[in-house]
Amino acid sequence: MNIVIIDYKSGNLASLKNSLENAALNFKKNIKIIISNNPEVISKADKLILPGVGDFLNCRKQLLKIIGMKETIEEYIKKKSRPFLGICVGMQLMGNISYERGKNKGLELIDADVIKINNEVNNIRVPHMGWNNIKVKKNLDKGFLSLDSSDFYFVHSYHMKCNNDNDILASVEYGEELVAAVCKDNILGVQFHPEKSQLSGKKFLQQFFSWTP
Repeated sequence: MNIVIIDYKSGNLASLKNSLENAALNFKKNIKIIISNNPEVISKADKLILPGVGDFLNCRKQLLKIIGMKETIEEYIKKKSRPFLGICVGMQLMGNISYERGKNKGLELIDADVIKINNEVNNIRVPHMGWNNIKVKKNLDKGFLSLDSSDFYFVHSYHMKCNNDNDILASVEYGEELVAAVCKDNILGVQFHPEKSQLSGKKFLQQFFSWTP
């Protein structure tokens, strides 16, 4: 099984690759982790990961300036119907609109807007940085039960506000209830960083390996 991480100069790809390779040790299937910005390589992946660190606008520009990337992602998800995972800003990019650094259009894969965390709620600090316990909101055939009541590592100032509650997989309490993970058909997104989440992150990645939407 080939898992491809999209390389668009955003995020610590080496750390994510190492975490995936560690999670793949002794796994029942032979797993190869590939980092690539080549749409042809990406289109042939068995599973695809879109990471993201920094701000939405810069990540969007970096991703879309790769010729054919947007079309390849859309074909991969909508026509080939293969598993797709967005991480942190990678998840936010799947939404309709982000209000970070202006109003910027997303990939429109999830019906959601990306807005700033309200720091007036209980005088919380922004960015939301550190470990937080999350709660699964709905059950999936393939589980992702490792998410439920587990601690994951977050670093973000903006969060995804879903227009359809059925798309919300898990939530996190930070001043208010925020979306921690989304899932729609063959699309999965997490606001936390599994590569920084130690054992919880490893278990999540192993469930992603087994996920067959």
